[in-house]
Amino acid sequence: MDDEVQDELRRLRARAYGPGADIADDPVAVARLRELEELDRTRQQTTLPSDAVVEGGAEVERTGVAASAGLDDLDSADIDQTPRPPLLRTRRRVWVAAVGVAAVVVAASALTAVGMSFTTVERTPGIAQTDALTPAPDLDPAAVGYLGFDPEQSRGFEDYYGLTAFAGPTQIDSEGNRADCLLISDTADVADSGGALRSNAGVRFGGCAAGLFPATAEFIVNSTFPEQFRARYPVGTAVQFVLDGDDVGVFSDAG
Repeated sequence: MDDEVQDELRRLRARAYGPGADIADDPVAVARLRELEELDRTRQQTTLPSDAVVEGGAEVERTGVAASAGLDDLDSADIDQTPRPPLLRTRRRVWVAAVGVAAVVVAASALTAVGMSFTTVERTPGIAQTDALTPAPDLDPAAVGYLGFDPEQSRGFEDYYGLTAFAGPTQIDSEGNRADCLLISDTADVADSGGALRSNAGVRFGGCAAGLFPATAEFIVNSTFPEQFRARYPVGTAVQFVLDGDDVGVFSDAG
């Protein structure tokens, strides 16, 4: 083999056995590599030394073997050849490697999930309770009967700076689910006789419970609120009423 052919063999071996092996996708290069490696093996056989050859740690005299026997009489087992990695990567090997990578990714994701935490968020950060409403046993709950409240289970609360609160169970969806709800209305809309809410309501807000979440009614105070309420909570103040069992707490960002 001349120098040019040996250089070609080295390049093909680098493509076959090197870290960036890509020869498996080039059948022409694969065929050429096999041809040159066969040629290289033949060249090595014709230049076998007549000295002692080491096999498995024991020396075996091969004096004149190549010269007297000829190439046709040589057994391939008698030739010491350096083993090489397989030329073509099988689909199974690639598949096993892919499974291994996937397993590593899954394991890493699991560890990340275990170590992951979330930020605790306060429902009303910095908001203080400013008041609690006073129950009004004499207030007729029929005032909210037309809104779906059960008058027998509903209850009202004393006037709070021009607003009146009602609480009680009512149906909250078309599937018949019921929950405790809270309604805040302008006291002026509650008629003196019978306590029935007028249809031309002024201020009116409400909300219903959902599971463990309590019923709430929240709003921003504006110029339509009663004067005494605006005196206690200026326009632009955020106010929230929260139903807690039989009690209603008042919260405000104005303190």
